Amino acid sequence: MAPKKPQSYLAEAQALEQSGDVAGAVKLYKSFISKHRTHPNALKVRIRTAQLCVMQGAHDEAIKLIEHSGGAGQNNLIMMYTLAQACAYAGRLKDAHAALELTLKIDPDYPPAIARLATIMQYEGLKDESLAVIDDAYARGIDAWDIDHTLGELAPRAGRVDEAADRIQRRLTDSKIKGAARIELEYMFSSLLERQKKHTEAWESAARANALKTEGGMGGYAIKGAKQLKTNTNINKYKERVLNTMEIFDVETLKSLEPTDSGPDSRPQILMISGMPRSGTTLLEQILSAHPQSESAGEAPSLMKAAADLKMRPNPSLQSLKKLSIMKRSKAGKQILDELQDLSKSTDYVVDKHPSNDEHIGLLAAIAPDARMIITRRDPRDIALSCFFRNFALGHGWTNSFESIVDMLEIRLQMHDHWLKVIPEGAPWLKICVGDYEEIVKDSENQSRKLVEFAGLPWDDACLNFSDRKRIVPTLQPHQASQGVYSGSLAKWVPYAECMGKSLDRLNAICERHGYPV
Repeated sequence: MAPKKPQSYLAEAQALEQSGDVAGAVKLYKSFISKHRTHPNALKVRIRTAQLCVMQGAHDEAIKLIEHSGGAGQNNLIMMYTLAQACAYAGRLKDAHAALELTLKIDPDYPPAIARLATIMQYEGLKDESLAVIDDAYARGIDAWDIDHTLGELAPRAGRVDEAADRIQRRLTDSKIKGAARIELEYMFSSLLERQKKHTEAWESAARANALKTEGGMGGYAIKGAKQLKTNTNINKYKERVLNTMEIFDVETLKSLEPTDSGPDSRPQILMISGMPRSGTTLLEQILSAHPQSESAGEAPSLMKAAADLKMRPNPSLQSLKKLSIMKRSKAGKQILDELQDLSKSTDYVVDKHPSNDEHIGLLAAIAPDARMIITRRDPRDIALSCFFRNFALGHGWTNSFESIVDMLEIRLQMHDHWLKVIPEGAPWLKICVGDYEEIVKDSENQSRKLVEFAGLPWDDACLNFSDRKRIVPTLQPHQASQGVYSGSLAKWVPYAECMGKSLDRLNAICERHGYPV
């Protein structure tokens, strides 16, 4: 068979990217890079691959791609900026700051780098200096949506919400602002309108952003030509898979997976947090990873990868489960721990908060005895609202419709109830508990102590002072990440009750089933 031509790699990768298969595109782009290092498009492909890795949350992989370019991209504006983005999300603030300085040496007026530098300085505790970066850009006549967006991020702590809202509102009247830029601005505008207590207008702005996302916008990088997202179809397929998973992992099946003296080996260092997006997973991750004996691996796909390798994803079956030998199960548990420790640069306990971990709790019981799993809970109405107002980078097409969000809530919470019932009875060697967002906010110290004890760690006051770590937290705006535990997100749904329409009746029914006051 003749070797694949360079253009074939690129055409196939671009087709996968446009279909939404970012992981498949990355794999092909990497093959192109390894086989065609001297190709005229090699640097361009390396940059795009790094951008897609950032989208996926594979920040260390993006950094490696750039750092292993042999210095070819040292003077490339986009490559240096992508490196800064990856370093920032990987928690390497000094490296991100340095990469941005290099970016701005190439082009001192490059708006994305100016905006990102201001954001990072805010995380570093340099509040006044970060605002000075923005104001200096305005003074030099730099007129860009990136700058306005970052002012919106910084505005709450600076008392400049009205100014930021006015700037973004004017920016949105520009018909040239399209795609990802308009999406980002609409979401930011909705956040600022909420602070101005203009709730109907805030809802409308978020709705416009979500409508645009169905046309292919994803996070900070738009995928050109991407197909429209069919949220209902996606949820129906997900629901079918989840119901099948719950049927497979009943109490009796779980009992049959009990570890013996021959394995699988115990993995108490694995601390997993999962739940609906916006249900408090980030808060719990920050509390636990602030402990001196633990570190965060972010949202690592290790458990999902293990499920795929063991033929339990995307179409799990009892037959595939029964074929798993103790050796295979133990090897899979070790691989997950090794990957998490490699990502977190920790040899101790590792916290992983991938939102899809909850689908594979039964498999985790089969391959990693003594691992810990915390399922997060929060008022379903606040979860739904927060998902609707959030710009998710990838893989959350169901958030583009409020009704679809409610559909997802119903099936996810049904699945959580299943695990909380069958795991203690059928697989008590897997530790599982609920982390209640509202309870943690109301009584942070006592609830944090309970979480740390559940994780098998001694108490450390660092777990209450996690905001002192000055980490980039992608799911929070800078002013939120620096506040620690805060109560501003409790009962946020109330002013939006009328906007929710008939969906509120469904949400109230969900609340009744799960013990939340209606």
